[in-house]
Amino acid sequence: MQLPLAIQLNTKLSFENFVCPDDEFLLTTLTQFPSDTGESLVYLWGAVGSGKTHLLHAVCQHAAAKDLSIHYLPLVEMIEYPVDVLNGLDDYAILCIDDLQMIIDRPEWQQAIFNLFNQVREKNGKMLFTANANPKELGLVLNDLVSRLEWGVIFHLHELNDEQKMQALYMRANMRGLTLNDDVVDYILRHFARDTGAIFELLDHLDRQSLISKRRITIPFIKEVING
Repeated sequence: MQLPLAIQLNTKLSFENFVCPDDEFLLTTLTQFPSDTGESLVYLWGAVGSGKTHLLHAVCQHAAAKDLSIHYLPLVEMIEYPVDVLNGLDDYAILCIDDLQMIIDRPEWQQAIFNLFNQVREKNGKMLFTANANPKELGLVLNDLVSRLEWGVIFHLHELNDEQKMQALYMRANMRGLTLNDDVVDYILRHFARDTGAIFELLDHLDRQSLISKRRITIPFIKEVING
C-alpha cells in the first residue's frame, strides 16, 4: 500500500542534544542498538515531554549514518490508516514505532503489530517502541503482544528536574538559532507549563512570532504573545 503522506525524521534531534537524566546505560544501549552486538528490542516509556520521540529520532539517524535500512512509524499520524500500512515493514533492518498507546482500543492494530513483531524477529531485525506506560500497564488486550514487548530492554524515562529543563531549553533554542538570556529562560520555566514538551512547544511558538514581528524574544515580548 502506498502511504498518502511522507513521514519525515527530525534531523535536529540527536544524541548530542538530548538532556539525559543521569542514565548512561540508556544512551549506551541506544547508541549501540544499530550494531550487530546491540539489543534487538528496546522499549521506552514515560510521560509526555520525557524525551521518548527525541531518542527514537536519534536512533534512526544514528542507524542511517551506518547505512542501515530503517523505518519510522509514528502511530499518532498513522492510526487512522488500514493496518495494511504495516505490510513489508519486516524487510527493514530497524523498525521504530512511536506512541504505541495509540493502539489501545484498536485490536486489529494490536494483532497486526504482533504479527509484524514475529516477522521482524524471524528476519533478525531490530525493533524500538515508545509508549506512555510499560507493557503490562499499557492496556493492551492482546496478551501475546504484551509478552513479546517484555522480551526486550525496558527503560522508564523520568521527567527532567529544573536544572535539566533549563539545559534542555537552552539546547532547543540553540537548535533553532535563538539566543536566550538567563532572565527569559527563568521566566519561561516559572510562569508556564512545566513539562518539557509543553515548554518546547511554547519556545517554537515564540520563535515563529519572533520571525514574523522581527523582534527578539524578551520578557515583554513573551507577555505580548501570550496575552494576545
